[in-house]
Amino acid sequence: MTEALEIAGCIGATAAVSVSLLATGPRLRVAGLVLALGLAIALIAGQGWDDIANLREHELAFAALVLAAAVGLSLGAVAMLRWPVLLPLLVVAAMPFRVRLHVAGGEAVNLLIPLYAVIGAGVLATLVATLRGETRLRRLPQPLVFALVLVICLYGLQTIYSADAALAARNVGFFLIPFTVLFSLLAEATWDRRLLRLAFAVVLVEGLVLAVIGIGQFADQHIFWNDKLEASNDFHFYFRVNSVFWDPNIYGRYLVLAILLAATTLLWAANRVLAFALTAALAIAFAGLLFAFSQTSFLALFVGLIVLVALRWSFRWTAIATLVATVAVGTAFVIRSSSDDSTSLNTEGHGTLVSGGLKLAKHRPLYGYGSASFSKEFAREENVPPGDTTISHSEPVTVAAEQGAIGVIAYLVLLAAALWAIADGMRRIAPGLGAPFRSLSAGDRLELTPARIGVAAAFCALLVHTIGYAAYLTDPLTWALLAVGGVLAAEAGAGEWPARARASSGHAED
Repeated sequence: MTEALEIAGCIGATAAVSVSLLATGPRLRVAGLVLALGLAIALIAGQGWDDIANLREHELAFAALVLAAAVGLSLGAVAMLRWPVLLPLLVVAAMPFRVRLHVAGGEAVNLLIPLYAVIGAGVLATLVATLRGETRLRRLPQPLVFALVLVICLYGLQTIYSADAALAARNVGFFLIPFTVLFSLLAEATWDRRLLRLAFAVVLVEGLVLAVIGIGQFADQHIFWNDKLEASNDFHFYFRVNSVFWDPNIYGRYLVLAILLAATTLLWAANRVLAFALTAALAIAFAGLLFAFSQTSFLALFVGLIVLVALRWSFRWTAIATLVATVAVGTAFVIRSSSDDSTSLNTEGHGTLVSGGLKLAKHRPLYGYGSASFSKEFAREENVPPGDTTISHSEPVTVAAEQGAIGVIAYLVLLAAALWAIADGMRRIAPGLGAPFRSLSAGDRLELTPARIGVAAAFCALLVHTIGYAAYLTDPLTWALLAVGGVLAAEAGAGEWPARARASSGHAED
């Protein structure tokens, strides 16, 4: 595929998915989803067409593979039409699992193949339901939707002058478009008490399984499929594990999500058996996080717990205690550093990447070097040898270098809109902001408080993690939290949620 076609595909795909987000009718919305997903597939297929030449030469095998994929997606869509709760639950279940494949140019990438299959089946099911007249548009906070459209369209447009349009096309095809579609699909689900419980159970069970695998890796001193990590473990006094993930930091990010949601449920639990079970689960998950040895994940967990404590007990006193603790820890670190030159924070070389990224941003402060251009421009600027890391691992630095002040403004607008959407109306429900406390034992009341506070804590933790380790809009967790948090905030604000949830669920008395 030529560079011009890749750029046109990026612009077309981002425009189509933006139309779907802004659509005022179900048919226009699903048309935008289908077109955007089709263009995303075309971008990926265009780059990888030569790589599957051997497979294409065996026409029967290639046709059988395509037919099997179509049948699988169709069966998945049929199941989702029959049991709508399957779609959001399968999305949640598939998010951690990646498959390592070689794409254009022989580059190895970790792709969310199971999640892509769920998204494809979900779009097919939504298309059929829309043609039947069985779907409706979900009400979402408009500032959040507009901010997403701004960021998505800007990324597509800035591929025009990017030094790496091929990588930008892969980012659009593999991440930006599928995850925007994921956001739209999750926003259509009815997030009642039953679905929230089931989704939490999926996250917690998967988190425990992943943590047990990580603990087993530490006990066996053997990790899976990441040769670079295995080699680095030979030169460190600590042993890092990655569970089923390629990167220990992404593994830690997922465990942070599970820990925060479990801690939120524990704080609102009225059942003693449930409380003991959650405590045991938290201990296992935290042990798994310890062996990941991810500094960014620990910091993200700390921030998430601060948000959780503030909203559960007292925002004012939590803010004061956090300030005092931060000053004390910072002072102790400075004193220790001044007395011991060997004491330093291990950033695994990320500091150079950040400083180099800031240097790039200074060279083109207004519009940057273009979408996905960081690695190439950093390697050129710093004369980096082939094979060395050229990813900034800090989302704000990446945005500043690639998209300039225009991109940074769009990024900040999105963060502000996301935080506003998730926190909207929180004063009415959060005990830490003066609202009365209601435990999960409220039998006939579908209480939004734990779910909304858990999402808020998890989103803040994820935001901190991306600042320290990037992958903000290329992680499906971001889009899932935005969708669920946005739906809960919008419908609670409209006063629609309890009545709609009772009408759509037979579990209102659970």
